Amino acid sequence: MARNTPQLWPTLLALTILAHVDGRDAQADVTREQVETAIKDGVHFLQTRQARDGSWPGQNGVTSLVTLALLTAGEPVDSPSINAALRHQAQFGPGVLNNTYAVALQTMVFSAAGPVTFRNRIVQNAAWLEAAQAGQRNRRGSPGGGSWSYTAIPPSIGDNSNSQYALLGLNAAREAGVPISREIWMSARDYWERSQSNSGGWAYTLNQRASPSASMTCAGISSLVISGLSLVQGQEELIGETIHHCGRVGVDPSLQRGIDWLAANFRVDTNVGGGAQWKYYYLYGLERAGRLSGQRYFGAHDWYHEGAEEMVREQDRLSGAWNGDVITTSFALLFLSKGRAPVLINKLRHGPGRDWDNDKDDIRNLVDVISKDWGHLLTWQTVDPGTASVEDLLQAPILYFNGHEAPHFGDQAKANLREYVEQGGTIVAEACCDRPRFDQGFRALMEDIFPEPEYQLHPLAEEHAIWRSRHLLSPDVHPLWGIEHGCRTVVVYSPQDLSCFWNHIESHPQNAKVIKSLRVGQNIIDYATGREMPADKLVVREVTRRSTEVPKRGALQIAKLKHAGDWNIAPLAIPNLTNALRAEPLKFDVVINHREISPGDPNLVNFPLIYVHGRAAMSFGADDLEALRRHLEPGGGTLFADAACGSTTFDTAFRAFVAALLPDQALVPIPPDDPLYSTLVGYDLHHVQFSKAAGGKQGPPLLEGVKVRDHWGIIYSKYDLGCALESHQGPDCKGYTHESALKIAANIVIYATLP
Repeated sequence: MARNTPQLWPTLLALTILAHVDGRDAQADVTREQVETAIKDGVHFLQTRQARDGSWPGQNGVTSLVTLALLTAGEPVDSPSINAALRHQAQFGPGVLNNTYAVALQTMVFSAAGPVTFRNRIVQNAAWLEAAQAGQRNRRGSPGGGSWSYTAIPPSIGDNSNSQYALLGLNAAREAGVPISREIWMSARDYWERSQSNSGGWAYTLNQRASPSASMTCAGISSLVISGLSLVQGQEELIGETIHHCGRVGVDPSLQRGIDWLAANFRVDTNVGGGAQWKYYYLYGLERAGRLSGQRYFGAHDWYHEGAEEMVREQDRLSGAWNGDVITTSFALLFLSKGRAPVLINKLRHGPGRDWDNDKDDIRNLVDVISKDWGHLLTWQTVDPGTASVEDLLQAPILYFNGHEAPHFGDQAKANLREYVEQGGTIVAEACCDRPRFDQGFRALMEDIFPEPEYQLHPLAEEHAIWRSRHLLSPDVHPLWGIEHGCRTVVVYSPQDLSCFWNHIESHPQNAKVIKSLRVGQNIIDYATGREMPADKLVVREVTRRSTEVPKRGALQIAKLKHAGDWNIAPLAIPNLTNALRAEPLKFDVVINHREISPGDPNLVNFPLIYVHGRAAMSFGADDLEALRRHLEPGGGTLFADAACGSTTFDTAFRAFVAALLPDQALVPIPPDDPLYSTLVGYDLHHVQFSKAAGGKQGPPLLEGVKVRDHWGIIYSKYDLGCALESHQGPDCKGYTHESALKIAANIVIYATLP
């Protein structure tokens, strides 16, 4: 690997990053499968170009760039290609490399591959980068103070390309636990603010008369975010366990102007202001700018979706490369792999001003901690629930908002929030700075969105699973309120401040109040998600809505039995099931909507399958029992039941109900060799997956039943199915996974219709 001509890096890029169009027709909409294939083929191309010594041909930093791309694309650290690459790079310290790009990229590689294993090298690299910052003795007093150039002996003024990579390397070191001088961040931020053009964009150098480019504007956006993470902007200050000047963080005009410039000049087919020459360098920068600033859209543009579509279109199908070289392919893989990172939290805009964003780094810092804890890159984004679709909101399992004043959401936003919850999402909110006006407004908002008396905001009790989902906590540590909907708590509210302390995670990581607030946040997130990874950005979110179709003659319609024990705890369970039944591979003729019915309804005879579930006790009078008995015995109907989240209260009540309904018969286990579990009916059920709360094992489902005329007239699961059909299970919900619940319930429905 050549190490004697570091200044050739931009020349090499200029020669290799030229945009390549292979003449394929533009695709209408990129899919997750296309991106997966593109990444796999790109990884294969890079691996075939690796030299025997573990390097890739090119100038300083190329081997690190390729290694970083492979790691980001999911290549294991212990794979042969990564092992060889790491051994090769370990030979060259920062003094030998003597190049900002190379040292920064190597730092990013070592931090990604093993922050503990390579800690000494990360420390050395970080020290080199700190020393290489221009104007070191008086950084903010010199014209180019706070910037970087190519080598450790910089000129008086650096350039924005080297400067952004230096900050990327220092940020990787910081994330690996290496302390970086506060003065470095302050000086870098001052430089990026001074080098911004009047239009809001950035050019390659400090020259205010130079035309901005998209690539350098992306560099400016991400550099402002990175350099400000340890510098809480504004007057807010954490002293001891007290926040002073709470919420006075202020607006970052430089960052917003950069975002506005990129929105107005957004393209993915070229680097605006820089031409096609730097296109893939720009697109990798676009990924960072979008992810670090929490933007899903720049203007009206979904930056990842449009960029991924462009890259899939331009990849060479035969080689798997972009433009036939390793640098362009590496930039493409970094964009595709990192940009698709699952969204954990949508931070909601609300109201006419910016009261929703008093603490700019609260969710960014919290998600970073969760990413490290889970061992997987996660991201966040800002969303307007009034203009986003429910499908857009469901891209994240959690919606978060806070404020000082009463939150204001329009009618459409309120409707979207209610449907988001019904489709499986969780709302998290907190009163920033303990403000009573937000508290009062939030409570009124919840009454508006959830007017039903059973959906009351209430304190979460000591026994709630949220207090033990990650750390062992209690309401005495930090009280939380919640709303139950279906089988879980779907709204979690803190009337006491959390966000201001999350905002100081980077600047005060050892502060006791920061640690406590962080643990509360981790518990909320782990409860809401069950520590299950969200799907990546390109996975289409399915929304189940009640159908308006008129049931056609001959199609099965399922009835849902009303009773006095939370009978409708999972209102979308049956629509989710019937949608799956109608789809491939079963294509079963069934009506989407169920019919809600009482035992005494004379129409009961028209429904061969009756579904009943709940969480509380259920009871029926003598007339109701007689009507159900007639439906089962001479009528030949089937009763299908499950205990919501494995409720022992419902289980006890249901067993008493069966004893009263059919006193001469008893529930018995349905044996694993019964046709109900086989492909003779629908799916093979011998390897279904139980939920974590139910042990997480695999095997046949644990169903019980009562036979009526050689047919299972009652089929019962003491483990949850209904909430799983809605994907509404909490971490303490004893049942089956969503996919397994669909298969079990589908078999039961089909079995009930067999002669």
